[in-house]
Amino acid sequence: MIELIISILIAFFSILLVLFLAFFVYPIFYGAPFEPTSDETLKKIIKFSKMRKSDKIVDLGSGNGKVVIAFAKKGFEAHGIEINPLLVWHSKMRIKKLGLQKKAFIHYGSFWNKNLKNFDVVVTFQINYVMGKLERKLKEELNPNSRIISNTWKFPNLKLMKHEGDVYLYEID
Repeated sequence: MIELIISILIAFFSILLVLFLAFFVYPIFYGAPFEPTSDETLKKIIKFSKMRKSDKIVDLGSGNGKVVIAFAKKGFEAHGIEINPLLVWHSKMRIKKLGLQKKAFIHYGSFWNKNLKNFDVVVTFQINYVMGKLERKLKEELNPNSRIISNTWKFPNLKLMKHEGDVYLYEID
């Protein structure tokens, strides 16, 4: 009986360890850990995006899908790229529940391995130490006049168009 209890406890804590690694440790090596975007910040992001009907938006590290869903609700094609499989699943379930499958898309994987050339607006909520590398990627892949909106973290050399609080709007020359 004691052996069964020990086996169950080992299995339980093993699952907890895997979840902890998937949610918090693994993403740190490829970007920022998950932190949800506040409603106030989301309003600024939407305002700064200046979306046109034909524009496509991508959220790098889309987390729980909040930004993607907000833009899809406004009728725009919105994509999210997320490395955490549990957050991808959660986002896809929310999108399905809201009936937004024709406008909102979540892609599993690292945005470092995705080409962003087809997007007009990029939203990011990363962390300071990736901003320089991310800036180089965006300059290489985005078209002129593409807009980049960063939550909290500044790019070292991109042309800052405006900012409000911790939301920064940049444009590719």
